[in-house]
Amino acid sequence: MKAYKFYSLIAICLFIAEANAQKAVQKDLTIEATLNLQVGGAPINFQISEIRMRYFLKNNIAVRTKFAFNFLNNTDYVYNVITPNIPPFTLKSESSNFNVALGLEKHFTGTDKLSPYFGGEVGFGLNSNSLNGINTENGQYYSEGGTFTSQTVGGNNFYAGLVFGADYYFIQSIYIGAELGYGFAINNYGKRETWNSSSTSIVKNSLGSGMGFGLQANPGIRIGIKF
Repeated sequence: MKAYKFYSLIAICLFIAEANAQKAVQKDLTIEATLNLQVGGAPINFQISEIRMRYFLKNNIAVRTKFAFNFLNNTDYVYNVITPNIPPFTLKSESSNFNVALGLEKHFTGTDKLSPYFGGEVGFGLNSNSLNGINTENGQYYSEGGTFTSQTVGGNNFYAGLVFGADYYFIQSIYIGAELGYGFAINNYGKRETWNSSSTSIVKNSLGSGMGFGLQANPGIRIGIKF
């Protein structure tokens, strides 16, 4: 088959799929991922930031749940530029956060392919991070055989708010979407605990808390599939 015939066949299939694409209705289940476009110094790439599922109780009513988990592990070797003969010390950092949310959506008529909606959700999250140093007692200067640890514990957040968005089914059972949110959030930043190989006790410092209302453009592009 010649190339132009092959591409023509693909275009026809996509056109037929788009023509028959229909939005979710009662008893349909959707699963989607939110993709964030990463730019800057690194090559352009997409990263999945959260997973969401919805079940349609009626043609225009859906319950939703959302999960997000992120973990980062990094090791740095710190050299002394003034006295380069001194061996480097090592800093190992780890951070993690977990969020879960439950909500309800009301979908409007829209079109066969476009499904605008509004709703509400509540969510809860946990986060932590740690920094461990080897051959250092403070994370800043070299100290042979020394160790240093700093960790944040008890960090959490709670939020409740409204969401506004739309899904567009561009081919059969596949859609893209975008969403805005407005709500209230409470953040507890936890406590920082530090100690080193020379200390006899753990130093604990509260990092405080915060709260407030705000409008949020939920980042990323949602891409989902209907079952």
